[in-house]
Amino acid sequence: MTSATRNQVLSLYMRVFRIARGWQSTLPQETESERRYIVQEAQTLFRQNQQLTDHTSIKKCIDECEARIGIGLHYRNPYPRPVSDRHLNQNKCFSFRNYCVISLLSNVMVLFWFFNCSSTCL
Repeated sequence: MTSATRNQVLSLYMRVFRIARGWQSTLPQETESERRYIVQEAQTLFRQNQQLTDHTSIKKCIDECEARIGIGLHYRNPYPRPVSDRHLNQNKCFSFRNYCVISLLSNVMVLFWFFNCSSTCL
């Protein structure tokens, strides 16, 4: 991992903790549990991916994290966005590969929205 990539990952990690510290839930009684969830999820995912050395997989994880931050802030929901498998069931052929393709397309659409949206969207 290059030093620029390392700095980007550490900056993203700190950004997630700053978001968690200032997080306000739509339901006030859930604020503390959602803050704990954000911190635990970040720690788990960053630790899980700390052994990555391939630049493309690191970039993919960075993009996924930025997308989850954008979605979480926009919808005020810290939990991952569910992916609909409605059109997979129409084919009566559910496979992990099909699910991954739909998940990838969903993330691409979110990234497209996130990077093309003005700052007023968030």
